[in-house]
This record gives sequence, structure tokens and C-alpha cells, in this order.
Amino acid sequence: MNKDLENIEQAKKSFDHILNNKKYAAIIKDDKHLSILMHLLENSNFQKILDIGTGTGYLAFPLAEKFSESTIYGIDIAETTIEKNNKLAKEKGFSNLTFQSFDGLKYPFSKESFDLIVTRYAFHHFPNIMDAVCQMNSLLVKGGKVLISDPMKNEKDTNGIIDEYMKVKKDGHIHFYSKNELDELFLHNGFTKEKQIFNNMKFPFAPIPEYIEIYNKTSEEDKLLYAIENENNIIWIKQINVGNTIFVKM
Repeated sequence: MNKDLENIEQAKKSFDHILNNKKYAAIIKDDKHLSILMHLLENSNFQKILDIGTGTGYLAFPLAEKFSESTIYGIDIAETTIEKNNKLAKEKGFSNLTFQSFDGLKYPFSKESFDLIVTRYAFHHFPNIMDAVCQMNSLLVKGGKVLISDPMKNEKDTNGIIDEYMKVKKDGHIHFYSKNELDELFLHNGFTKEKQIFNNMKFPFAPIPEYIEIYNKTSEEDKLLYAIENENNIIWIKQINVGNTIFVKM
């Protein structure tokens, strides 16, 4: 199995299990953050919207409500969750919202199918990131937009310490991108940057030896980058920026 497929399989096993876990849901649920994303899309009209890595539809459902005249598709590798999402969409009467599973590599739509693509807390899981960005460009009409919302690596994190912590979870994490890395990915592949807003988040890691070991070898300088603290063997990342960035297809 190649590395891309290995990461996808790892992520699929993890998210089919945790997406409906109440503790995990509490960490990723953030109505203030959701409000930021909705604000970024104010005064816009979209005919077709794609939510990549939709999870439980935390972003897709509000989009379907806000843009009631648009068609919204949410895709994810977690097949069980997709089934639940479609059932819920039907129960809530969202005729403009459809969820479907995909293989994590090829987005199952034709060229120039969308005028908005969104992804929240999933970009760091994308295998072959260059191909993913090129596919997004292909899927968008000219002038179409991509909204990337994802935790970002501190520019001073030259040791990649945040990725080292994240990969312990074995959920298919690949890389948190810094502001400069993200810009390079999109600006060199047919996009311009429209706007960017930052918020921050914090989260704990379970009290298991792997995290303690990484913490003990993390330099004080690297700990300060993310306000990493050990509280009774629970390792906390208390300060990581979330970048909410809109890129526009040229």
C-alpha cells in the first residue's frame, strides 16, 4: 500500500469511529468559528458549493440554510457518517443538500462544477496536497472561490513539533501548513488571495506515554510557540492559530 492510501485508510478508520464521539464533537464544535466562516461568505451568491471533508456536516448544514437557492454537496471518506448525514438532511427537509462518500484522492465531479469550495479542519489530512489544490482549481469556474479553514503551523516551528504531536493519533494527519506554505500552494497554482482571518483554538491530547515522551523532549522555545503545557499528564496545545483563507481562481 502506498503512503497516500495508507494515510487515507488510517483516517477512514479513525473518523468512522470518532466523528460521532461526544468528546471529539465538543472539541471541533465552535459556533464562534462557524460565525466567522459565514461572515467571510457574506454578500456572495453561489450556485453550487462543495464541502470537502464534511464530517458530520457541521459546515454543510448551515451553508444549505444560508444559501437555500444553491446546491450543496458534502463529501467525506467516512461512509457511515455520510449515511447519517443524508438521513438527517432528509429529516430536516434540506432538498438542496446531498452527501456522498469518496476515495479521498479524486473528487467525483466534472470540471467547472462549482463556484465555491469549502473545507474545515480537513486540509491537513489531504494526501498529495499539490494534486488536491490542482483538482480544486479544475472544479471551480473562473472567479470561483476556495475557503480553507485549518489550524496553521507557526512559522517559527522549524522542527515540525506540532505535526509530531498530531501524528501520534494515527488519524491520517499529514501536515499543518504555515501561512507562507499555504500561500505558496495556491498562489503558484492559479489562485489569488482575497482575504484571511485568524482565530485560535486549543485542545488536549490523551494521557498516554507517546505524548508525554514528545513533551519531555520538546524544547522550551517550541513549547512557547503553541503554549504547550502538561497538566496532570494531559498535554495541552493552548494556542494554535486557525487560518480562514479565501483564494480566488484566476
